[in-house]
Amino acid sequence: MHGIKIVAPLVLVMAAGWIARRRGLIREESISQLNDLLYWIGLPALLFRSTLSVGKDAFSSPNLFLAVHLSFILTPAVAWLLASLYHKDPRRRAVSVLVSVRSNNVYMGIPAVTLAMGDVGARALGLFFAVCMVGYHLITLTWAQVAVSGGISRDSLKKTVFGLSRNPLLLSCIAGVALALSGVGSLPEALDEALKITGGMASGVALIALGASLKVEHLFEVISRTWADVLVRLFLSPAIVWLAFLPWPVERSVLQAVVLVCAMPAAVNNFVIADSLGMDAEYAAKVIVASTLFSVVSIPAWVWLLGISIQR
Repeated sequence: MHGIKIVAPLVLVMAAGWIARRRGLIREESISQLNDLLYWIGLPALLFRSTLSVGKDAFSSPNLFLAVHLSFILTPAVAWLLASLYHKDPRRRAVSVLVSVRSNNVYMGIPAVTLAMGDVGARALGLFFAVCMVGYHLITLTWAQVAVSGGISRDSLKKTVFGLSRNPLLLSCIAGVALALSGVGSLPEALDEALKITGGMASGVALIALGASLKVEHLFEVISRTWADVLVRLFLSPAIVWLAFLPWPVERSVLQAVVLVCAMPAAVNNFVIADSLGMDAEYAAKVIVASTLFSVVSIPAWVWLLGISIQR
């Protein structure tokens, strides 16, 4: 029931995008334009504002930092090895690497953790974002750049560095933390409100664009082609995070919140990133949909495995 309550709003918004596309309100070229709008404006505004608000706490929990960043490094490597067994297309393998870590930790993670753990979970999740936001984007986007380039070599590393140097998602995170560490605690009210409005569009527009791109009539095919990546996203990735806390323990509530948020389905912005970086965006959309549907089962399962008592 809790999983359904979390997933249902996302599915409804995607359904609105799907209907709009079928009725001609959204055209093929419009989807790519919406993705560009999100990638260069909507998501950077959201990330800059959120990292600015928590930037001073970025180095406050070394065990959390070490455990989570280790999982950010190991999980894409495992995903790449597994994907090489069943994906011949490097653009599709790059998607497998991208989605292995990049969970929907904002639009589904925050409500899921809050629903399951209440204020304790919300505070733990805030710490997770403060400590890991920059590394999350830096490491996952680096892995994605390397994967889409076809391997680790001097040329691929050059492409990776070049891609990261102009990636608006990473640059917005770095700018937010740097500004906070320099002593700037808040922005002028008008600018902050403008960023809030701009960032607030990201989730809805991303879900609409995603829904518009889907071919729901091929749902069985979607599931049959994405099941391996769905299992990595929903089960293997959070399990690696959990194991990483063994040598670097943290408070029980922090462990529960972090593992649970890492067990969310693939982030909607994976579709935007895949399209912008030349990956198989259509396949990314399929993984997002399939993992979101299966999260109705996986989220309650992780709540049980972690021993979380649902807050009423």
